[in-house]
Amino acid sequence: MGKRLDGQVAIVTGATSGIGEAIVELYASEGAKVVFAGRRLDKGQALEKKVSGNGGDVLFVQTDVNKLADLKNLVAKALQKYGKIDILVNNAGVGAHYDSEMLDEEKDYDFVMDTNVKSYFVLTREVLPHMVKNNKGSIINTSSVAGVVGLPNAASYSASKGAVNQFTKTLALEYASRGIRVNAVLPGLTTSEMVPEGSDFEKNVLPSVPMGRAASSEEMARTFVFFASEDSSYCTGALLVVDGGLTAM
Repeated sequence: MGKRLDGQVAIVTGATSGIGEAIVELYASEGAKVVFAGRRLDKGQALEKKVSGNGGDVLFVQTDVNKLADLKNLVAKALQKYGKIDILVNNAGVGAHYDSEMLDEEKDYDFVMDTNVKSYFVLTREVLPHMVKNNKGSIINTSSVAGVVGLPNAASYSASKGAVNQFTKTLALEYASRGIRVNAVLPGLTTSEMVPEGSDFEKNVLPSVPMGRAASSEEMARTFVFFASEDSSYCTGALLVVDGGLTAM
């Protein structure tokens, strides 16, 4: 049985930890050539070495998704090395926890919206012409269950993920006839660098999760393989909630 992503070229942002890191490793194991981005040089180089050592074909490009020049460079490096882009995973993201009466516009709103929303718009714009040229592509946006239910003390984060959901649906409609699929994954509680196992945040959310546990980054990454592969060939505009039943109640 062949690997599900053989011959595909993917760009993955926010990829030096958590779900993004797991996506890079899983995509490479499924035969994709992966160009992955993050701000931390040491983490990126370590992951590149690890995946390459396991036989994966990957390239790390240090990138600040809030800088246009960095995003253009990311796309250019992918094209220079591999000649095409089949898959785009917009995964970079930050959170903010605050009392709304004490909102700091620059830290709690601008930075969150720029990272979680604007970077998705801009990088997608840079990649789309190359997918349109090939009449083929899969764009996968990382959203959150916070985009469909409220998350107290995180209004900007919740708003940003709601925006990602609508961006996903609208883009799917625009490009469905051009062979480009656009979908989003909405993770629930997932252990990662941002949400360590045993953290107060995990303990507070767990009672609301019917399955009684958090997801691992690795099992969350499997949904991104689904959307990148032909297994989801008839899916576009889908918002896949992966939350252990949290939003089913």
